[in-house]
Amino acid sequence: MYRDVRIFPELFFKQVQRLGDRVALRRKDYGIWHRISWRQYGQRVREVAAALMALGLEKGQFVAVLGDNRPEWVYCHLGTMTAGGATCGIYPTSAPDQVAYVVGHSEAEILFVENEEQVDKVLEILPKVGLKQVVVWDPKGLWGFSHPKIIFFEEFLERGRRYLEENPRCIEERMAEIQPEDTAMIIYTSGTTGPPKGAMISHHNILALTDSFLQANPAYETDEVISYLPLAHIYENLISLFMAIWVGITVNFVESIETLPMNLREVSPTIFASVPRIWEKFASNIEIKMSDSTLLKRLVYRTAVNIGLQYVRSEGSDKRRWFLKPLYFLAYWGVLYHLKRQLGFERIRWGVCGAAPASPELFEFYNALGIPLREGYGQTESTGVIAVQRFDRPRWGYVGEPIPGIEVKIAEDGEILARGPGVFKGYFKDPELTAQTIVNGWLHTGDVGALEDGFLRILDRKKDIIITAGGKNITPAYIENKLKFSPYIQDAVVIGDRRKYLVALILIDEDNVTKYAQDHRIPFTTFADLTRNPEIYKLIDKEVQKVNKTLARVETVKKFALLPKRFYEEDGDVTPTKKVKRRSIEKRYADLIESLYRG
Repeated sequence: MYRDVRIFPELFFKQVQRLGDRVALRRKDYGIWHRISWRQYGQRVREVAAALMALGLEKGQFVAVLGDNRPEWVYCHLGTMTAGGATCGIYPTSAPDQVAYVVGHSEAEILFVENEEQVDKVLEILPKVGLKQVVVWDPKGLWGFSHPKIIFFEEFLERGRRYLEENPRCIEERMAEIQPEDTAMIIYTSGTTGPPKGAMISHHNILALTDSFLQANPAYETDEVISYLPLAHIYENLISLFMAIWVGITVNFVESIETLPMNLREVSPTIFASVPRIWEKFASNIEIKMSDSTLLKRLVYRTAVNIGLQYVRSEGSDKRRWFLKPLYFLAYWGVLYHLKRQLGFERIRWGVCGAAPASPELFEFYNALGIPLREGYGQTESTGVIAVQRFDRPRWGYVGEPIPGIEVKIAEDGEILARGPGVFKGYFKDPELTAQTIVNGWLHTGDVGALEDGFLRILDRKKDIIITAGGKNITPAYIENKLKFSPYIQDAVVIGDRRKYLVALILIDEDNVTKYAQDHRIPFTTFADLTRNPEIYKLIDKEVQKVNKTLARVETVKKFALLPKRFYEEDGDVTPTKKVKRRSIEKRYADLIESLYRG
């Protein structure tokens, strides 16, 4: 629709002019959903951009943002781009040292923060970094607080209004200076090893990638999305910013991750994008809830789901599908639709699962419920997407087909290579790593995969492939995803490189295992108590054996251990998007792993 625009803010202001008083954003405050029109959205972005220029922001400089998703996040994000700068998002869960790293590495001179909690972090690092100004969105708890470098958002916006009055053409003049290849944002990749790397994404990357993504699976002005994944990550930018602005979609900001299920039921989005952990959690909640039902309800549920699974698996077999169609119609309207509505997906047109691997069983389950869940694959370095399953031709176990304009090939060693307009500019301040990552225009993803009939299959991270003592190549992610589909297993780390057999470190799902313990009168006081209980070990052993029956002998998990401690981002166990840091876990539990290979 807007293939003629040069830079992303130009697209945004075209939509503001076109959509005017239509609802662009919603945010819930004190139990009420408040609407923000496109016109109001545009005015706020202009004020932020003008205020940044008033503070002396020059074209090409960086602005950091630290906070949870809310309208102010996107105002500041787009305002920075409009002023010719580049946004550097920081995960709200970041420790002070991590905040200092991003601010220092990006050389950001202006930092937007959400609230008192984030201000505390900033006060700790201010002497170490070169920040000129810190702007606080939410003044709650900070009334009377004074610091020469810290101001509140309303005062900041007022500066912008004054600057606009004095320089009415400043926005248009600055935007005219911005070029398509200029950096629009730096995404600091969470990474599973080492410090974050700053991936530079240009305006051209954003526009070209969004166009390609929407050609693969279209979205419409009538669509609504939920915003809750961190805006410091490329995935949420793709959904709540790039796609939403390109099409004119309404974005609804959740109150918090804890209220996500309730907010989903209130909004009933037509598109929902999430990471596997959330989709897995919703599925396990259904399973646990139904296991508590009466025998008749359990029987009806199992029958309906089995019919749904057979219907989904019959894709491509016209004869079998026509036979199953009337049965599925009854199962859907009698049972499955009601489960779908309870999840908040009554209006859903499609769902996306990405940012980490997931098992094919997860996609089959949701599609059986009538929720068209599709898998996507991409990286920060590809501006978010390389391949995605199409609505009309999903193939379970594959991440789909490359989106239009993206070339994909498999290197001799199995690594996935991608080329196209979405490939990023490079890593900020790291030309050597950039040269290793982009070779002759091809992005080296670090993932191992296969292309079959145009469909891409991800096997594992190149560095995570296990070669057993017997010389067999094993992809641990495949086994781990199967284990995680169990309602009682939150995460699993499969180990066995240069070993005789595979073992697994398993993190139990605290909510579901706690309920199991209570239902079966198993005494415990702490999380660690649960993991040491023989009855809980037997429960998990049954789940492991179920998975082992679906695996080749060399892939089976011979022994496992239950981890006594939850995974925490601040401990280096997982990334902000909940991907397990395998090397960190293996190092921490080295003695436990060795015990699984003794005797």
